[in-house]
Amino acid sequence: MTKSFRNKLGQGGYGLVFKGTLRDLVAVKLLSESRGNGEEFINEVASISRTSHVNIVSLPGFCLEGSKRALIYDFMPNGPLEFIYSDRSKK
Repeated sequence: MTKSFRNKLGQGGYGLVFKGTLRDLVAVKLLSESRGNGEEFINEVASISRTSHVNIVSLPGFCLEGSKRALIYDFMPNGPLEFIYSDRSKK
């Protein structure tokens, strides 16, 4: 899916984000910290997957295997906040 994690898109407070492909392009975030039995992670996945809004990226999938956790988001080619900065720069 990520071609051995070759294409790094960025890095957040909780892990690295890589470009991948399912049916379409996706962003795969590998979470660096895992605590407890994964209940917090499952609650986060449930919360994100129930959220639906035009300005919020969707979560088509996730992976939970032992201590390894990953979130799979829709790929946004201009970054999630690019539209905010581009509109302000024109003023």
